[in-house]
Amino acid sequence: MKINRLILLFFLSVLMLNAHSQIITVKNNSSVVIKDFVAEVPIKKLKLSIGNYVVVSQNGEIVPLELVADLKGNEFAVFPIKKIDAKSTLSFKIQKGTADKYPKRTYAELAHKIGGKFNGNKYEGGFSWVKPNYLKVPGTFRDHAYYIKYEGPGWESDKVGYRFYLDQRNAIDAFGKKTSGMVLPAVGVDGYDNYHLMADWGMDNMKVGKTLGIGSIGYFNGSKAIRIEKRDSAVCFIPTDGKVRSQVNTTYYGWDVDENIFNLKSLITIDAGSKASRMELLADKTVDNLTTGIIKNKNAELIKSPENDGEWAYIATFGKQSLNDDNLGFAVFYKKKQLKTITEDAINHLVVLQPENGFVEYYFMASWEMDWESAKTRTLFLNGVEEQLVRLNSEIQIKVKRR
Repeated sequence: MKINRLILLFFLSVLMLNAHSQIITVKNNSSVVIKDFVAEVPIKKLKLSIGNYVVVSQNGEIVPLELVADLKGNEFAVFPIKKIDAKSTLSFKIQKGTADKYPKRTYAELAHKIGGKFNGNKYEGGFSWVKPNYLKVPGTFRDHAYYIKYEGPGWESDKVGYRFYLDQRNAIDAFGKKTSGMVLPAVGVDGYDNYHLMADWGMDNMKVGKTLGIGSIGYFNGSKAIRIEKRDSAVCFIPTDGKVRSQVNTTYYGWDVDENIFNLKSLITIDAGSKASRMELLADKTVDNLTTGIIKNKNAELIKSPENDGEWAYIATFGKQSLNDDNLGFAVFYKKKQLKTITEDAINHLVVLQPENGFVEYYFMASWEMDWESAKTRTLFLNGVEEQLVRLNSEIQIKVKRR
């Protein structure tokens, strides 16, 4: 009996060793250096038992391995890579463990008040903050309810922050950051809109108004973009709040726009080391376009990406368009095969996209001259935009093998 147990323990140890001796190779086939890259490995290619895992580089650096999913439910293991030189290959080993010393480089939250009560659409009385990271709001929920912390969900990386209004405006706003630390936990708790004023961490540095702000969801009716204003309800939650990746998931029920009524799912993702957020959208019925864009400003020029052979392209603006009256740049990255047209209305530069089976994706990005990784000039801003375009168009090969 003891011998059988020993044999069983031996085989179990061998199985565990095989499961934990997985090597990931990441090859940069492009002729440019890729910085701040977050590698995605399909879970189905890995053998992971229950527990926490880390990734160890060739030089012994330990970084977290996080499990995430996209809007379609595809599951990935993600980990950060500081730099991949041109035409080079890096190897990483997966093993059980925790990366406790690795800093938190992304964050997402959805917080609201408790202790008071609604008087009409306004929340009044004494209150405390709670962060359930989940909230359902009816279609009648309106702006300036003084209920949700900075009026909607927020997400950030070590380079930039964003929020969107979880009300009839449904527009995305940007927070400029003068620090690489996570700032959103402390934003919006010391006054309803004090974040519009300059602070040590930075500020809300743009005014959205009736526009698409930066990267907001819209529908183009032929003359103007319409935001998700008329809907039955919306459910928003935070599926991922990791050190490497954070996400905001929202479902809009009964979006009524231009004789179309449909449900729309949204997933916003931000990665460590990136100023860009990824937006995935999935409609539950055929719709002829889903549109995004950038707010127009008389002080900011429109810039279009040069012709390239890659899958992605962009539009951008740059100029003195911040609330602080200094330089602020915006960019929207789109897949060329999904593009219907680049156009405009009275208040927005528009990217009109053709859904494929109801699905589109795009990225949006804000970059401020007072960011800790600043973009004080047009050239510096466009360097950052081009770096993001390189990441999107990069020829990165990721393979998994077991030793």
